[in-house]
Amino acid sequence: MAENADLSLGGPGGAKTDQLGEHDYVKVEGLRKEFDGFVAVDDVSLSIRQGEIFALLGASGCGKSTLLRMLAGFERPTAGDIHLQGQSMAGLPPYRRPTNMMFQSYALFPHMTVEQNVAFGLQQEKLPREEIQRRTSEMLALVQMSKLAKRKPHQLSGGQQQRVALARSLAKGPKLLLLDEPMGALDKKLRSQMQLELVNIIEKQGVTCVMVTHDQEEAMTMAHRIAIMEAGRIRQVGSPDEIYEQPNSRYTAGFIGQVNLLEGKIDTDEKDHITIVCPDLEHQIYVGHGVTGYEGMDVALALRPEKIRIHRDEPQQACNKARGMIQDIAYFGSHSVFHVTLASGKVLLVNHVNAKRWASEQFTWNDQVWLSWGELAGVVLSS
Repeated sequence: MAENADLSLGGPGGAKTDQLGEHDYVKVEGLRKEFDGFVAVDDVSLSIRQGEIFALLGASGCGKSTLLRMLAGFERPTAGDIHLQGQSMAGLPPYRRPTNMMFQSYALFPHMTVEQNVAFGLQQEKLPREEIQRRTSEMLALVQMSKLAKRKPHQLSGGQQQRVALARSLAKGPKLLLLDEPMGALDKKLRSQMQLELVNIIEKQGVTCVMVTHDQEEAMTMAHRIAIMEAGRIRQVGSPDEIYEQPNSRYTAGFIGQVNLLEGKIDTDEKDHITIVCPDLEHQIYVGHGVTGYEGMDVALALRPEKIRIHRDEPQQACNKARGMIQDIAYFGSHSVFHVTLASGKVLLVNHVNAKRWASEQFTWNDQVWLSWGELAGVVLSS
Protein backbone atom coordinates (compact mmCIF):
# COMPACT_ATOMS: atom_id res chain seq x y z
CA MET A 1 0.00 0.00 0.00
CA ALA A 2 1.16 3.56 -0.60
CA GLU A 3 2.39 5.57 2.35
CA ASN A 4 -0.17 8.01 3.69
CA ALA A 5 0.26 11.23 5.59
CA ASP A 6 -1.45 11.83 8.91
CA LEU A 7 -4.92 13.27 8.51
CA SER A 8 -6.02 13.11 12.15
CA LEU A 9 -3.90 16.15 13.09
CA GLY A 10 -4.23 18.12 9.87
CA GLY A 11 -1.82 16.44 7.50
CA PRO A 12 -1.60 17.50 3.86
CA GLY A 13 -4.61 16.90 1.68
CA GLY A 14 -7.10 16.78 4.54
CA ALA A 15 -9.29 13.86 5.54
CA LYS A 16 -12.04 12.75 3.21
CA THR A 17 -15.41 13.79 4.55
CA ASP A 18 -18.72 12.27 3.51
CA GLN A 19 -20.89 14.80 1.69
CA LEU A 20 -24.18 13.43 2.94
CA GLY A 21 -27.27 15.58 2.74
CA GLU A 22 -31.02 15.56 2.78
CA HIS A 23 -31.27 12.69 0.28
CA ASP A 24 -29.58 10.14 2.56
CA TYR A 25 -31.38 6.82 2.16
CA VAL A 26 -31.17 5.83 5.83
CA LYS A 27 -30.70 8.41 8.56
CA VAL A 28 -30.12 7.49 12.18
CA GLU A 29 -30.47 10.54 14.42
CA GLY A 30 -29.47 10.66 18.09
CA LEU A 31 -30.35 7.02 18.65
CA ARG A 32 -30.12 5.80 22.25
CA LYS A 33 -31.08 2.52 23.89
CA GLU A 34 -31.05 1.79 27.62
CA PHE A 35 -31.64 -1.52 29.38
CA ASP A 36 -32.38 -1.06 33.10
CA GLY A 37 -30.03 1.92 33.30
CA PHE A 38 -27.33 0.39 31.09
CA VAL A 39 -26.70 2.39 27.92
CA ALA A 40 -26.24 -0.06 25.04
CA VAL A 41 -26.39 2.53 22.22
CA ASP A 42 -25.37 6.07 23.10
CA ASP A 43 -26.45 8.99 20.89
CA VAL A 44 -25.61 7.39 17.52
CA SER A 45 -26.16 9.34 14.31
CA LEU A 46 -25.44 7.82 10.89
CA SER A 47 -26.19 8.40 7.24
CA ILE A 48 -26.32 5.47 4.83
CA ARG A 49 -26.52 5.86 1.05
CA GLN A 50 -28.81 3.99 -1.29
CA GLY A 51 -27.25 0.82 -2.66
CA GLU A 52 -24.50 0.87 -0.06
CA ILE A 53 -23.24 -2.09 1.98
CA PHE A 54 -22.58 -0.54 5.38
CA ALA A 55 -20.88 -2.51 8.17
CA LEU A 56 -21.17 -2.04 11.91
CA LEU A 57 -17.90 -3.39 13.29
CA GLY A 58 -16.89 -3.76 16.90
CA ALA A 59 -16.09 -6.07 19.77
CA SER A 60 -18.76 -8.09 21.55
CA GLY A 61 -21.00 -5.88 23.68
CA CYS A 62 -20.25 -2.66 21.80
CA GLY A 63 -23.91 -2.12 20.81
CA LYS A 64 -23.80 -3.04 17.12
CA SER A 65 -26.41 -5.82 17.34
CA THR A 66 -28.71 -3.63 19.43
CA LEU A 67 -28.45 -0.91 16.78
CA LEU A 68 -29.29 -3.45 14.05
CA ARG A 69 -32.31 -4.69 16.03
CA MET A 70 -33.57 -1.11 16.33
CA LEU A 71 -33.29 -0.73 12.55
CA ALA A 72 -35.33 -3.92 12.19
CA GLY A 73 -37.91 -2.82 14.75
CA PHE A 74 -37.20 -5.60 17.26
CA GLU A 75 -36.08 -3.02 19.85
CA ARG A 76 -37.68 0.36 20.51
CA PRO A 77 -35.23 3.26 20.95
CA THR A 78 -35.12 5.07 24.28
CA ALA A 79 -34.50 8.25 22.29
CA GLY A 80 -33.81 9.30 18.70
CA ASP A 81 -35.29 8.28 15.38
CA ILE A 82 -34.64 6.27 12.22
CA HIS A 83 -35.69 7.52 8.79
CA LEU A 84 -35.85 5.36 5.67
CA GLN A 85 -36.29 7.34 2.45
CA GLY A 86 -37.46 10.28 4.54
CA GLN A 87 -40.11 8.28 6.44
CA SER A 88 -39.82 7.86 10.20
CA MET A 89 -39.72 4.26 11.40
CA ALA A 90 -40.60 5.25 14.97
CA GLY A 91 -43.36 3.06 16.34
CA LEU A 92 -43.58 0.82 13.27
CA PRO A 93 -43.47 -2.90 14.17
CA PRO A 94 -41.06 -5.15 12.22
CA TYR A 95 -43.77 -6.57 9.94
CA ARG A 96 -44.75 -3.07 8.77
CA ARG A 97 -41.21 -1.94 7.94
CA PRO A 98 -39.83 -2.33 4.39
CA THR A 99 -36.86 -4.20 5.83
CA ASN A 100 -35.80 -7.82 6.09
CA MET A 101 -33.24 -9.45 8.33
CA MET A 102 -31.03 -12.46 7.73
CA PHE A 103 -30.03 -14.04 11.02
CA GLN A 104 -26.72 -15.71 11.86
CA SER A 105 -28.50 -19.07 12.34
CA TYR A 106 -30.37 -18.55 8.99
CA ALA A 107 -33.63 -19.62 10.78
CA LEU A 108 -34.82 -21.80 7.89
CA PHE A 109 -37.98 -23.83 8.45
CA PRO A 110 -36.75 -27.44 8.69
CA HIS A 111 -40.04 -29.01 7.53
CA MET A 112 -40.16 -26.91 4.34
CA THR A 113 -38.25 -27.36 1.11
CA VAL A 114 -35.85 -24.74 -0.22
CA GLU A 115 -38.56 -23.48 -2.55
CA GLN A 116 -41.15 -23.27 0.22
CA ASN A 117 -38.76 -21.40 2.50
CA VAL A 118 -38.13 -18.75 -0.14
CA ALA A 119 -41.84 -18.44 -0.95
CA PHE A 120 -42.99 -18.19 2.67
CA GLY A 121 -42.83 -14.40 3.02
CA LEU A 122 -44.54 -13.88 -0.32
CA GLN A 123 -47.36 -16.19 0.72
CA GLN A 124 -47.82 -14.21 3.93
CA GLU A 125 -48.34 -11.14 1.73
CA LYS A 126 -51.12 -13.09 -0.05
CA LEU A 127 -49.68 -12.41 -3.50
CA PRO A 128 -51.10 -14.23 -6.54
CA ARG A 129 -49.75 -17.75 -7.00
CA GLU A 130 -48.18 -16.90 -10.36
CA GLU A 131 -46.34 -13.93 -8.83
CA ILE A 132 -45.08 -16.08 -5.95
CA GLN A 133 -43.80 -18.73 -8.35
CA ARG A 134 -42.13 -16.16 -10.59
CA ARG A 135 -40.44 -14.33 -7.73
CA THR A 136 -39.35 -17.55 -6.02
CA SER A 137 -37.84 -18.87 -9.26
CA GLU A 138 -35.99 -15.59 -9.78
CA MET A 139 -34.50 -15.68 -6.29
CA LEU A 140 -33.43 -19.32 -6.54
CA ALA A 141 -31.77 -18.60 -9.88
CA LEU A 142 -30.04 -15.55 -8.38
CA VAL A 143 -28.42 -17.60 -5.61
CA GLN A 144 -27.83 -20.62 -7.91
CA MET A 145 -30.12 -22.94 -5.94
CA SER A 146 -32.74 -23.81 -8.59
CA LYS A 147 -31.57 -27.43 -8.90
CA LEU A 148 -31.92 -27.94 -5.14
CA ALA A 149 -35.38 -26.38 -4.81
CA LYS A 150 -37.01 -29.59 -3.53
CA ARG A 151 -34.43 -30.34 -0.83
CA LYS A 152 -34.92 -29.74 2.89
CA PRO A 153 -32.48 -27.52 4.83
CA HIS A 154 -30.78 -30.49 6.57
CA GLN A 155 -29.80 -31.81 3.13
CA LEU A 156 -27.81 -28.65 2.35
CA SER A 157 -24.29 -27.51 3.21
CA GLY A 158 -23.71 -24.40 5.31
CA GLY A 159 -23.02 -22.28 2.25
CA GLN A 160 -26.15 -23.54 0.51
CA GLN A 161 -28.28 -22.80 3.58
CA GLN A 162 -26.87 -19.29 3.60
CA ARG A 163 -27.88 -18.79 -0.04
CA VAL A 164 -31.43 -19.94 0.73
CA ALA A 165 -31.66 -17.57 3.71
CA LEU A 166 -30.44 -14.71 1.52
CA ALA A 167 -32.95 -15.57 -1.23
CA ARG A 168 -35.77 -15.57 1.32
CA SER A 169 -34.59 -12.19 2.67
CA LEU A 170 -34.52 -10.66 -0.81
CA ALA A 171 -37.74 -12.24 -2.12
CA LYS A 172 -40.05 -9.49 -0.87
CA GLY A 173 -37.83 -6.76 -2.34
CA PRO A 174 -36.93 -5.01 0.94
CA LYS A 175 -35.75 -1.41 0.85
CA LEU A 176 -33.22 -2.28 3.56
CA LEU A 177 -31.52 -5.65 4.08
CA LEU A 178 -30.10 -6.33 7.55
CA LEU A 179 -27.43 -9.01 8.03
CA ASP A 180 -26.54 -10.25 11.52
CA GLU A 181 -23.10 -11.92 11.46
CA PRO A 182 -23.85 -13.38 8.00
CA MET A 183 -20.75 -15.60 7.90
CA GLY A 184 -20.70 -16.63 11.54
CA ALA A 185 -21.87 -20.22 10.92
CA LEU A 186 -19.32 -20.95 8.16
CA ASP A 187 -15.77 -22.28 8.39
CA LYS A 188 -12.93 -19.93 7.46
CA LYS A 189 -12.34 -21.18 3.91
CA LEU A 190 -16.02 -21.16 2.98
CA ARG A 191 -16.45 -17.78 4.67
CA SER A 192 -13.80 -16.23 2.43
CA GLN A 193 -15.45 -17.73 -0.66
CA MET A 194 -18.94 -16.59 0.32
CA GLN A 195 -18.01 -13.00 1.20
CA LEU A 196 -17.52 -11.86 -2.39
CA GLU A 197 -20.37 -14.05 -3.62
CA LEU A 198 -22.74 -12.42 -1.13
CA VAL A 199 -21.57 -8.94 -2.16
CA ASN A 200 -22.17 -9.73 -5.85
CA ILE A 201 -25.72 -10.92 -5.18
CA ILE A 202 -26.57 -7.89 -3.03
CA GLU A 203 -25.11 -5.44 -5.56
CA LYS A 204 -26.90 -7.20 -8.43
CA GLN A 205 -30.20 -6.59 -6.64
CA GLY A 206 -29.28 -2.97 -5.86
CA VAL A 207 -30.50 -3.33 -2.29
CA THR A 208 -29.16 -1.18 0.56
CA CYS A 209 -27.59 -3.34 3.24
CA VAL A 210 -26.49 -2.89 6.85
CA MET A 211 -24.45 -5.74 8.29
CA VAL A 212 -23.15 -6.46 11.78
CA THR A 213 -19.87 -8.29 12.26
CA HIS A 214 -16.97 -8.58 14.67
CA ASP A 215 -14.77 -9.99 11.88
CA GLN A 216 -12.47 -7.26 10.54
CA GLU A 217 -11.63 -9.17 7.36
CA GLU A 218 -15.32 -9.65 6.62
CA ALA A 219 -16.07 -5.95 7.04
CA MET A 220 -13.05 -4.87 4.99
CA THR A 221 -13.94 -7.30 2.17
CA MET A 222 -17.69 -6.73 1.95
CA ALA A 223 -18.49 -3.17 3.01
CA HIS A 224 -18.35 0.08 1.07
CA ARG A 225 -18.10 1.90 4.41
CA ILE A 226 -17.51 0.80 7.99
CA ALA A 227 -18.55 2.26 11.34
CA ILE A 228 -16.27 1.33 14.23
CA MET A 229 -18.26 1.03 17.47
CA GLU A 230 -17.07 1.05 21.07
CA ALA A 231 -19.19 1.18 24.23
CA GLY A 232 -22.32 2.15 22.32
CA ARG A 233 -20.71 5.00 20.37
CA ILE A 234 -19.39 5.43 16.84
CA ARG A 235 -15.63 6.01 16.91
CA GLN A 236 -15.03 6.43 13.17
CA VAL A 237 -16.87 6.02 9.86
CA GLY A 238 -15.09 5.59 6.54
CA SER A 239 -14.22 3.33 3.64
CA PRO A 240 -12.05 0.29 4.48
CA ASP A 241 -8.87 1.99 3.26
CA GLU A 242 -9.68 5.20 5.15
CA ILE A 243 -10.27 3.30 8.37
CA TYR A 244 -7.04 1.35 7.94
CA GLU A 245 -4.74 4.06 6.62
CA GLN A 246 -6.19 7.09 8.40
CA PRO A 247 -7.40 6.02 11.87
CA ASN A 248 -8.59 8.93 13.99
CA SER A 249 -7.57 7.50 17.37
CA ARG A 250 -5.36 4.97 19.10
CA TYR A 251 -8.44 2.78 19.61
CA THR A 252 -9.36 2.62 15.92
CA ALA A 253 -5.74 2.12 14.88
CA GLY A 254 -5.37 -0.77 17.30
CA PHE A 255 -8.74 -2.35 16.52
CA ILE A 256 -8.25 -2.64 12.75
CA GLY A 257 -5.39 -4.91 11.77
CA GLN A 258 -2.03 -4.85 13.52
CA VAL A 259 -0.28 -1.63 14.44
CA ASN A 260 2.80 -0.40 16.27
CA LEU A 261 2.11 2.61 18.50
CA LEU A 262 5.22 4.66 19.23
CA GLU A 263 4.40 7.06 22.06
CA GLY A 264 6.33 10.33 22.39
CA LYS A 265 6.28 14.12 22.37
CA ILE A 266 6.53 16.60 19.52
CA ASP A 267 10.06 18.03 19.62
CA THR A 268 10.09 20.21 16.48
CA ASP A 269 6.88 21.70 15.08
CA GLU A 270 7.29 23.19 11.61
CA LYS A 271 4.83 23.85 8.81
CA ASP A 272 6.21 21.14 6.54
CA HIS A 273 7.42 18.60 9.12
CA ILE A 274 7.57 17.60 12.76
CA THR A 275 9.95 15.51 14.81
CA ILE A 276 8.91 13.29 17.69
CA VAL A 277 11.07 12.12 20.57
CA CYS A 278 10.11 8.58 21.57
CA PRO A 279 11.60 7.07 24.75
CA ASP A 280 11.65 3.62 23.12
CA LEU A 281 13.85 4.74 20.21
CA GLU A 282 17.47 5.89 20.09
CA HIS A 283 16.74 8.13 17.09
CA GLN A 284 14.05 10.74 16.48
CA ILE A 285 10.94 10.17 14.42
CA TYR A 286 10.65 12.49 11.42
CA VAL A 287 7.18 13.10 9.92
CA GLY A 288 7.21 14.79 6.51
CA HIS A 289 4.28 17.17 7.04
CA GLY A 290 2.94 19.55 9.65
CA VAL A 291 0.20 18.81 12.15
CA THR A 292 -2.26 20.81 14.22
CA GLY A 293 -0.25 20.49 17.40
CA TYR A 294 2.47 22.12 19.46
CA GLU A 295 5.93 21.38 20.82
CA GLY A 296 5.78 19.13 23.86
CA MET A 297 2.41 17.67 22.88
CA ASP A 298 1.87 13.99 23.69
CA VAL A 299 1.26 12.01 20.49
CA ALA A 300 1.63 8.51 19.11
CA LEU A 301 2.87 7.42 15.71
CA ALA A 302 0.68 4.57 14.39
CA LEU A 303 2.93 2.48 12.18
CA ARG A 304 1.58 -0.56 10.34
CA PRO A 305 3.90 -3.62 10.22
CA GLU A 306 4.00 -3.66 6.42
CA LYS A 307 5.32 -0.08 6.37
CA ILE A 308 8.53 -1.10 8.18
CA ARG A 309 11.57 -2.37 6.31
CA ILE A 310 14.06 -4.78 7.90
CA HIS A 311 17.85 -4.71 7.29
CA ARG A 312 20.99 -6.45 8.45
CA ASP A 313 23.05 -3.26 8.33
CA GLU A 314 22.26 0.16 9.77
CA PRO A 315 20.34 2.38 7.28
CA GLN A 316 22.03 5.64 6.29
CA GLN A 317 19.05 7.84 7.26
CA ALA A 318 19.36 9.89 10.46
CA CYS A 319 15.79 9.39 11.70
CA ASN A 320 13.06 6.77 11.55
CA LYS A 321 15.18 3.75 12.41
CA ALA A 322 15.59 1.34 15.29
CA ARG A 323 17.84 -1.55 16.25
CA GLY A 324 16.65 -4.78 17.80
CA MET A 325 16.63 -8.57 17.90
CA ILE A 326 14.15 -10.96 16.27
CA GLN A 327 12.43 -12.56 19.25
CA ASP A 328 9.60 -14.44 17.51
CA ILE A 329 8.49 -15.24 13.97
CA ALA A 330 4.95 -15.97 12.79
CA TYR A 331 5.09 -17.70 9.41
CA PHE A 332 2.07 -17.23 7.10
CA GLY A 333 3.49 -18.65 3.87
CA SER A 334 3.31 -15.54 1.68
CA HIS A 335 4.80 -13.42 4.45
CA SER A 336 6.26 -13.62 7.93
CA VAL A 337 5.64 -11.35 10.91
CA PHE A 338 8.80 -10.64 12.88
CA HIS A 339 8.53 -9.66 16.54
CA VAL A 340 11.56 -7.43 17.00
CA THR A 341 12.53 -6.50 20.56
CA LEU A 342 14.29 -3.14 20.92
CA ALA A 343 16.85 -2.27 23.61
CA SER A 344 14.08 -0.53 25.57
CA GLY A 345 12.03 -3.74 25.63
CA LYS A 346 9.48 -2.37 23.17
CA VAL A 347 8.38 -4.98 20.60
CA LEU A 348 7.72 -3.89 17.02
CA LEU A 349 5.85 -6.07 14.52
CA VAL A 350 7.30 -6.17 11.01
CA ASN A 351 5.71 -7.79 7.95
CA HIS A 352 8.24 -9.31 5.56
CA VAL A 353 7.28 -10.75 2.17
CA ASN A 354 8.75 -14.24 1.70
CA ALA A 355 10.07 -13.77 -1.82
CA LYS A 356 12.67 -16.53 -1.42
CA ARG A 357 11.89 -20.25 -1.37
CA TRP A 358 12.86 -20.62 2.29
CA ALA A 359 11.99 -17.66 4.51
CA SER A 360 14.62 -18.56 7.13
CA GLU A 361 17.43 -17.98 4.62
CA GLN A 362 17.15 -14.22 5.12
CA PHE A 363 16.25 -13.67 8.78
CA THR A 364 15.70 -16.00 11.69
CA TRP A 365 15.35 -16.09 15.46
CA ASN A 366 17.85 -14.04 17.55
CA ASP A 367 19.19 -12.14 14.52
CA GLN A 368 20.31 -8.58 15.26
CA VAL A 369 18.54 -6.34 12.74
CA TRP A 370 17.77 -2.73 11.89
CA LEU A 371 14.32 -1.38 11.10
CA SER A 372 13.44 1.73 9.09
CA TRP A 373 10.38 3.50 7.71
CA GLY A 374 9.53 6.45 5.48
CA GLU A 375 8.62 9.96 6.60
CA LEU A 376 4.99 9.47 5.48
CA ALA A 377 4.64 5.86 6.63
CA GLY A 378 2.84 6.52 9.90
CA VAL A 379 -0.15 8.43 11.23
CA VAL A 380 0.24 10.91 14.09
CA LEU A 381 -2.50 10.49 16.68
CA SER A 382 -3.38 12.69 19.62
CA SER A 383 -6.32 10.71 21.02
